[in-house]
Formats: sequence, structure tokens, C-alpha cells
Amino acid sequence: MFVFGVVLLLMGSLLPTLKISSARAGSLGSFPLIGILTATILIGPVLDRTGAKAALAVSLALIGTALVVMPALESFPALAAAALIYGLGGGVLNTATNALIASLNTSGRGAALNLLGFSFSLGAVTAPLLMSLLASRFPPSIVLRILAVAPAAVLVAVLALRFPPPVLSGVPLRSLLKVLNHPIVWLIASLLFFESGDENCMFVWAGRVVKDVTHVAAGRADLALVGLAIALGVGRLLAAVWLEGLGSRNLLLLSAAVTIVGVIVARSHQSAGVMIAGFAVIGLGLSATFPTALGVLGDRFPNETGTVFGAVMAAALAGGSSGPLVGGWLAESRSAKILLVPVTAAVAIAILTLTISRMSRNAPEPPGT
Repeated sequence: MFVFGVVLLLMGSLLPTLKISSARAGSLGSFPLIGILTATILIGPVLDRTGAKAALAVSLALIGTALVVMPALESFPALAAAALIYGLGGGVLNTATNALIASLNTSGRGAALNLLGFSFSLGAVTAPLLMSLLASRFPPSIVLRILAVAPAAVLVAVLALRFPPPVLSGVPLRSLLKVLNHPIVWLIASLLFFESGDENCMFVWAGRVVKDVTHVAAGRADLALVGLAIALGVGRLLAAVWLEGLGSRNLLLLSAAVTIVGVIVARSHQSAGVMIAGFAVIGLGLSATFPTALGVLGDRFPNETGTVFGAVMAAALAGGSSGPLVGGWLAESRSAKILLVPVTAAVAIAILTLTISRMSRNAPEPPGT
């Protein structure tokens, strides 16, 4: 998941160093996302029928190879192909790691997945941090090869480790996909749609909102992103500890409430410091939602984690893509209106959490388990 964090933000860190037009830069930035979405949609049933080891090995090899060869590529089509390839690897990696950890931790899935989410947060800050710190001393090609060490090292470990055999190796694909008919799958998919849309919107627009409202320099306004990212990682560590005492339902409801408190703080005073603190509180509220919801899903469908995780993660990616666009529409009239996004998402997440909890109490066993 650390490697996936690197992959997800890699192109954003790399684009400023590439000598291509803005139009082509925008197109190039979409190729990793296309790869991630495609792999996420397709890989779930494969994981349940063949296990995670081969999928992890192939995905790590794809990512490592793409990072190593990218510095030698000069044409736009070649760069686009490399971006698509490491995006495909990233999509497999994201679904496979979450599904594997969920299947290994039959008790405490939510806590384990929150720790996994913390690893993702560490990876997400590594690529832009290395690009920033090493830019004056090394060309981007060297930084890419340094980053390639991570997937190579994990690949060696994956090949050496013994993985659990697939539980549903003999189950026909049609029978396996029947699990997607269960309404709880799509309720959690909807919950993650709102969460991912909110999270991506905040990461894209937080700095701009602080800058437009408080009229501070862009460098200081970007501290909102730093606060958001740090709070996201810290919140996942705290969730891993608190989850046992609070339970998944209460933690999801608390996360929604903390998000709304963050919006209130951000709107309460038009000073940069207070707004930045508000975005940090929003990040704290967002932090536990995704991994905790996956934990709920893993508890409900312990044998089909790959299939159901792939489905809900595809919905989450759709939400993540639409969130910044909604923020852009709201910003056309006034930047501060973007803070309606986390409020709306928090209310939706709370309603969906209560609905899922009520359905789970007396729900029959899902098909295929």
C-alpha cells in the first residue's frame, strides 16, 4: 500500500518536470487513473479464485518496470503507455492488498485495514517529497529509479512468502458474481463514493479555498494540504486503536461528526491559521472512513473479499473523480462554497452507516458464503 500511495500521486509530482504542453499534460495525467480503474474492476474475482500472490507479484513487476524505463522514454505515446502500465499495477495492488489483509485478519479487520491505510498515506507523501527535496541535486530520472526500489524490494518479499490458498478456486465466475446482488455491497459502495469524492475534492481545493478566502500567499495556503495529509495518516493510526472500543458503526458516525466540526472551524474565522486547522480536522474526520467501511464489508463477506472489494473500490474511484469537478462547479460562484462538499458527504455517510447497521442486524447470509 506504500507503493500504491507512491503510484497514485506520482504523475502529479512528475508533470512539472516534463516538457510537454498543458493539454498533453492533462491527458497524460489521466492514463494512470484509467489503468487503476480498469484493474480495480477486473481483478476482484481473479483474487478470490487464484489468490493474491501472483496478482501482487505481477503488479509490483509492472510498477517497477514502468518507473525504471520512464526516464528513457521521449515520445508522448510511450510515456502514456508507461503511465497506463503502472496504473494497472497500482489498481491490482490496491485491491489485492486490502483483500489479503481483510482475509488474514478474521478478527480486527477494521483496525488492520486502518493500519494499511496509514501505509498508503506514507507512500502518498513520498513521491512529491522526494521530487521536492532532491530536485536541486538530481534529475527526475534518478528520483524515479530511487522510487523503483520500493516495488522491487516488496516483490522479493512477496516471492519469498507463503500465501494462503484461494478459498473459492473451484467456484464458477457466474456464481461468484452473485454476491454483488447483495444490497449491503452497494450501500457501502455508495458510502465510499461519497468519502472518496470528499477526500479528493479537499486535496484538490483546500489550498485554493484558503488562498481565496484569506488572501495569503500560495505557499502558506498550501499548508492546508499538509495539515490534511498529516491528519489523514494520524487519524488512521488512532482508528486502529479506537476501533475495538467504539465499534465500526460508532467510529463511522464519529468520523462524519468530526468532518462537520472541521467545516465549522474552517468557516468560523477568516484567518489562514484557523482555516488550516479546520482542514486538518476535516482530514481527521475523513481518515478512518474508507478502511473501516472495508472492514465492515470484509466481516460480512469473508470469502469473497476480492470480488466485493473490487466492486466498491471501483465506485470509490468514480466518486474520487467526480469530487473535484463538483468543487469546481461550486467555486464558480464562491470558493468557500466548496465546504458544502464535506458537509454533504458526512451527512450521506452517516445516513448510509445507520442504514447498513440496521440491515446487518437481521440480514440473512449473503449468497455464495
